[in-house]
Amino acid sequence: RLNYRGKMDLCKALSAEQIDAVAMAIYNIEARAQGMIIGDQTGIGKGRVAAAIIRYGVNQKVKPIFITEKANLFSDIYRDLVAIGSAHLIPFIINGRETKTDIKDEDGNIIYQALHASEQEKIFESQKIPAKYHFIVGTYSQFNSPERKPEKPNFLREIAKDNIMIMDEAHNSSGSSNTGEFMQSVVADTKGVVFLSATFAKRPDNMPIYAMKTAMSDANLTKDELVEDAWLGLEDPQH
Repeated sequence: RLNYRGKMDLCKALSAEQIDAVAMAIYNIEARAQGMIIGDQTGIGKGRVAAAIIRYGVNQKVKPIFITEKANLFSDIYRDLVAIGSAHLIPFIINGRETKTDIKDEDGNIIYQALHASEQEKIFESQKIPAKYHFIVGTYSQFNSPERKPEKPNFLREIAKDNIMIMDEAHNSSGSSNTGEFMQSVVADTKGVVFLSATFAKRPDNMPIYAMKTAMSDANLTKDELVEDAWLGLEDPQH
């Protein structure tokens, strides 16, 4: 699925733990049309897992969507793509053009920049990703006002259909905020989602978004019931 020439190339790109995570994520996407939560702590290399899923998505003829907390992490995912042999994949940057959204290599050289606002607006209006781009990067902050500033949210909602999403620092996309409510509606229409966060369950109201695309949905609970059970679990570990 990752299109490496053999096991040696795979093992140069990913560690054993990362290979397991990627394999399970791919299985859940293909067999269950769902996804999974990667809750590894810092240092295990969630970034390379995210990069591998982007590579996988491109091989599956979709244009994966990578959403994260801060724009400086765009450079991190680019460097992870370089590390796994996928430096050729070109990102479309949803955020505006400014220094912090520039994608840089490990030497600080600018590799990619966001388009100028007028060019971006045409793409958002078309609700289609131009052919030259292989995947999309953006931050959660771009979707926190879906009613007041609908251009980017509408674009994301459309391109996410039957696509693969990678949600880095996923706890920032959850909860009952505008962003959380919007992202829940988006992930429901995807082919699969990979959530990455060492603190994915830091609050009970984080849980509903994961239930949209993981085996949590098998519990057959409403959003309110899921949050309530999570609160009870915090108060009584035996619950």
